[in-house]
Amino acid sequence: MCEISSCGGASLATCICCKRNVCREHFIIHDNLLRPKLNDLTGRIDRLAEEFENLSVNTITTDIITKLDQWKVNAHKIIDEYYENKRNEIISSARRLLNQHEKEIQDLRIKIAKMIYIQQSNTHNINLLEEKLRIIQREINQVSVSIHVDIYPLTIPNYMISIDLFNFYRPNLFTFAHPYANIQRYPISSDAIAANNQHFLIQHRSSLYLIDENLSEICRQNWPHDRIRDMCWSKILNCFFILTWDHVYQIDGTNLSIQRIETIEGRSWQSCTCSQTSLYLSRDLWNSTVEEFNLEPSITLFQVHQTTDTKDQKQRIDSLEYQHDRLALAINDETRQEFFIEVRSTISFDRIWIYRLQTDYSERKIQCCIYNHNAWLIADWGSSSLYHLTSDGKTKNVSKYEDEICYIHCFKPNQLIISTKHSFNIHRL
Repeated sequence: MCEISSCGGASLATCICCKRNVCREHFIIHDNLLRPKLNDLTGRIDRLAEEFENLSVNTITTDIITKLDQWKVNAHKIIDEYYENKRNEIISSARRLLNQHEKEIQDLRIKIAKMIYIQQSNTHNINLLEEKLRIIQREINQVSVSIHVDIYPLTIPNYMISIDLFNFYRPNLFTFAHPYANIQRYPISSDAIAANNQHFLIQHRSSLYLIDENLSEICRQNWPHDRIRDMCWSKILNCFFILTWDHVYQIDGTNLSIQRIETIEGRSWQSCTCSQTSLYLSRDLWNSTVEEFNLEPSITLFQVHQTTDTKDQKQRIDSLEYQHDRLALAINDETRQEFFIEVRSTISFDRIWIYRLQTDYSERKIQCCIYNHNAWLIADWGSSSLYHLTSDGKTKNVSKYEDEICYIHCFKPNQLIISTKHSFNIHRL
């Protein structure tokens, strides 16, 4: 029988809309109710197809190619300036060399003229003048090869221009459910996480573990050193860096072999991150500095960057994160009693933007990481809050996490690893 009230007709089919058994008449009525929606959907698809047909490789890459062309112009300008400087340097060197020989010849003339004038010459003096003349003659004969120039071919590393496909339609980060997997963590182990494109690195009990996206163990290495405070990945050296309170270690990206970096001195290490050319370090001190080390040809101190204009302002840099010539710093400001994130240019170290957290102050640490190539995540373990910021430092969302957050790291485009007191939680985004 038809399940529509007041209808006693025999049922003919099940309506796909209301899931009830209906007679022929009501089936037609229900079917007609769906047709406007289908027609509307058809129209929307047609409009979308028309919009898509207007797209081309040229339309979606015009701005990017313009930026690339400008980069080429700037690169040519840099090469031209470098060439002119070296050309002028060569000309100046040649001019100094010729002036020197001209002066020597003139001095020799004066000495001979003086000897002739005062008529006080002897064999010894004449021999000295002849020897000096031979030396000058020999140097003049070789003047064209007196300036040696080594010219090396200009090589441009592939990472100079990085091309990534951003997923601009990624669902809201803060709609993720409970972790789909977790790894037990012992409180005595470090909460730090580092990752490359294939694996992530954690400490479990007294060992380092390299783990893939399926949570399979790839490699294990005993860790006999002090407690790990932070770690990061260097693509150019194919290694991880690990900080303890007193030392910095280089960890092979394949077999996890450990080597202490002797060229980095000091203690109180706090946070680290890597660009293609540099290792950036901060200390667990209220000194507001970031130390930049060259990665090649050897790891050596290049520059110390100051984040404040006055020594009286006490700031501690708790977290560093690099992305596309930008360096994010998570800062605890004891002087102003506040937490904030600032992003600076790695080229000039000028501040690009600043974001102040609206939360109660204490001496606790906050931590940041890059998300989806061009956005930022901020973790505040004191309030168990996750801040999702846009690339220009605007709030996209703030959410409370179910547990105390110790460390966060995005692994691959769709996985977020959050370490808590007792586990590493892996979320799908």
